[in-house]
Amino acid sequence: MNLIKVENVTKGFQEGLFRRRMVLQNVDLTVRQGDFVVLRGANGAGKSTLLKIILGLQEPDSGSVKLFGTSPKSPESKLQIGTVFQEVTPPSSLKVRELVDLVRSYYPNAISTQAILETVGLTDKQNAFPSDLAGGQKQRLYFAIALVGNPKLLILDEPTKNLDIEGQEAFWQQVEHCQKNGVTILMVTHIKSDQDKLQSLATHIITLADGKLTYDKQSQQKVPIKDQSVSSLVHQSTNPLKVLIHQTWAEMLQLFRSPTYLAGVFLFSGLIAVMPLGNDVEKLHNGIVLFSTISLLIFSLERLGKRIAIERVEGWLKLLKVTPLRPSVYIAAKLASNMVVLICSLSTIFAIGIFKFGAEQSLAQWLVLGTGLLLGIIPFAILGLALGYVVSPKALDPIAALLIPLGVVSSGLIPIENPAYIKDLIVASPFFHYREIIQFAAGMDYDNQLLLHVGWLIFYGVIAGVVAKFAYQRDSLAL
Repeated sequence: MNLIKVENVTKGFQEGLFRRRMVLQNVDLTVRQGDFVVLRGANGAGKSTLLKIILGLQEPDSGSVKLFGTSPKSPESKLQIGTVFQEVTPPSSLKVRELVDLVRSYYPNAISTQAILETVGLTDKQNAFPSDLAGGQKQRLYFAIALVGNPKLLILDEPTKNLDIEGQEAFWQQVEHCQKNGVTILMVTHIKSDQDKLQSLATHIITLADGKLTYDKQSQQKVPIKDQSVSSLVHQSTNPLKVLIHQTWAEMLQLFRSPTYLAGVFLFSGLIAVMPLGNDVEKLHNGIVLFSTISLLIFSLERLGKRIAIERVEGWLKLLKVTPLRPSVYIAAKLASNMVVLICSLSTIFAIGIFKFGAEQSLAQWLVLGTGLLLGIIPFAILGLALGYVVSPKALDPIAALLIPLGVVSSGLIPIENPAYIKDLIVASPFFHYREIIQFAAGMDYDNQLLLHVGWLIFYGVIAGVVAKFAYQRDSLAL
């Protein structure tokens, strides 16, 4: 069976206004079950680009790619793949065992975490954080993540880089073990110390230069395969609810192990204590509602987006995209963890309103207000996710700084009668519908069109979700 089928693939990148540099030109590549294919080439020759196209991280300009007989963008095509990238920074607040457990949950036929840690020699480091590992130990962790899904195909991008001598020996022992058990391997490397080992192990050695492939070694010998049932897993999948639970738990662990971030949430929310809300009951209530809304918007648009952008820049998001993890599950887990942050923020604001300012509301009234604020913020949180996929972490601060005043104006808080089209645009704004829902939840006067406002926010939530999913899968995110 052909695990990888690349046909007539061409890919180029724009350099300046009038020049396009072609890195792949009409490339054909077939990787059969049991092959050990080595791809060599100078830096910038296009090796990583070819891998990204094979893994569905980038689209070719022309040509076609099949991974296990299906589109490489499909999560099902990743069920039998393990990948090691050159530069990936895993979440610093998840321990080694927790990281392997998390990735393990994505696969229907995974190996036990303990067995994988023993295989790569990280049992004694299972409770360490990635930042505490030496360079060679980090590479072992990446290899453990690649193997835990029990892959039929290993894709290795410079896997021996930064490995110590002991790590290299363990790596090659595992590679030989995988090869003997019928695991197909596609390895990219330009490290000279690997070449002698590869001459004896590889079935095909290919050089990529000037956008074309040249076969330096091409074995015609059929490799013995122990397990021919490669295609059977393509039609299996893990339980989405089970994956969501694991992913959400991992997000929660990262959240509660980030004291600086949580401190920032409580400190910002606590700023209401120094605001001049006065003793007037109506003004006090309105001030609490307004500050709560602004707080939720900031933590949903800017803070959530920044967390996503950091994962993207550090390469962790790229690694997740070559696993069977579905974008919808990833997005739902991020939203769930963000809701915890928002609940902490609202609890702080409400508590200060009650105990410092003496705000008089029943428990039911506080619950209704909090529920309205939280449910209405979901479309904006999804928008924050989408922003995190397409902009840098530093760019999110000025974007949020623009969106908040834009939201105030487009919510209708500031009456604008002329020109008439501005008023019409405000009525179509998601901020306007969010304001009306908040006013209902807060017991204020509103236009008695609650279902209409809920429907519009659901519509905007769906649009934001489609945009977030599209942004998650965009070529430019494959750093």
